[in-house]
Amino acid sequence: MIRKLLTVFSIVLMASSLVLAQNWQNDGPWPDDTFVGGAHGIAVSPDGKVWQSSYFKTNWVTPDGDTVLTSPIIVFNADGTVVDTIHTIETQGGAVVDTLGVGGPTSGCRGMAVDADGNIIYVSGAPSKMLKINSQTLEGMASVLIADDIGSSPTAPSVTESGAIYVGPVVGNGSDGSAIAIYDKDLVFQGKAVVGPPAIARTMEVSPDGNTIYWTPFTGVPKIYVYTKADEFSAFELTDSLFQGMSIESTAWHPVTGNLWVSHDSRGDSIYTHLTWYAIDVTTNALVDSFSLAPTEGASDEFPRALDFSPDGSAAYVSMFGTAFSRIYKFTDITVDVELATDAVPAEFTLSQNYPNPFNPATTISFSMPKSEVVTLKIYDMLGREISTLINEEKPAGVYNATFDASQLASGTYIYTLRVGDFQQSRKMTLLK
Repeated sequence: MIRKLLTVFSIVLMASSLVLAQNWQNDGPWPDDTFVGGAHGIAVSPDGKVWQSSYFKTNWVTPDGDTVLTSPIIVFNADGTVVDTIHTIETQGGAVVDTLGVGGPTSGCRGMAVDADGNIIYVSGAPSKMLKINSQTLEGMASVLIADDIGSSPTAPSVTESGAIYVGPVVGNGSDGSAIAIYDKDLVFQGKAVVGPPAIARTMEVSPDGNTIYWTPFTGVPKIYVYTKADEFSAFELTDSLFQGMSIESTAWHPVTGNLWVSHDSRGDSIYTHLTWYAIDVTTNALVDSFSLAPTEGASDEFPRALDFSPDGSAAYVSMFGTAFSRIYKFTDITVDVELATDAVPAEFTLSQNYPNPFNPATTISFSMPKSEVVTLKIYDMLGREISTLINEEKPAGVYNATFDASQLASGTYIYTLRVGDFQQSRKMTLLK
């Protein structure tokens, strides 16, 4: 009967938009709902501080009493308290390098990143420029105008392990006048990596080794264009394209798994889910994880414009573009506890009934394996939607207890399935709140 249910589940999944196993808890607006409107950049420094800025401008009264429209950076501690709101970038000597957002009607933040030394790279438009900010002292370290290098207003930046900074043009459209440009850690222009990338994009990523560029437009034929080079001395060439129909406006590398996370919104193909961020294993080009934000009824500018992770990868911070939304939403990785109950070698594969059952909100699932194998333990709802992947890794022989926390789920019946080599077994459990 369970096998028949799982067959029905697979059909349901094929007919609906794609939401993968979600091991993430939506903590809602962060740090609360008082910060709203127009986010367009987010970065998390190595000490866990969250840096966020807006595309739109707000009135700022200067120390001299003048009112200026700026797009400031708000810096939060990991606990959500505000460290500072930065309107001007100053050097150690007090000289003003830049007043953020001053220069034109669309000169707000276009994206942020953390460089190889843990400092903040901030880009803005009109005029298109890039700033380097010390993440500890909040002082300006370098600045450069970049419009002539990229031929457009800038995308969010991306940084390699060696410190090279890549910035693309929002309007690529295949034009010879547009380019993905490369800068060194001091923001000195090094050359053009790709001339005339297609369509229009808000973000892009470069691999840590600097040999692969992921160009992620949301217009034209939205998909991920993959440019690669054999080594540091070779030129980039378009070698692949991935996930046609995915409309992407925010991207980030997960600091622990190394997966590339990308967003999707409703302008793309409905096979993917609106306001969902997907994890891509770039070694296999497979989607392996996701989390979603609930849509807002009647919203017309519901665009996921920024993403970054805490240094340990346990939290994801996302930003929405529209003025009707909170600037930051936080998701927490719900890590399942898996204990080796005994290393005695059992005689066979088994999957026990969860205990307690019914349960609220947590329950323990026990299983045994007589030899070392890759184990997957997944939770499904009764419509066949994958709720969570508790385990997906190789484990030695033994008896294991896995704790499943369902505090974020509704009451109901769920199915858990164990797969180990050729062995597969499923059981039902009931969440009763």
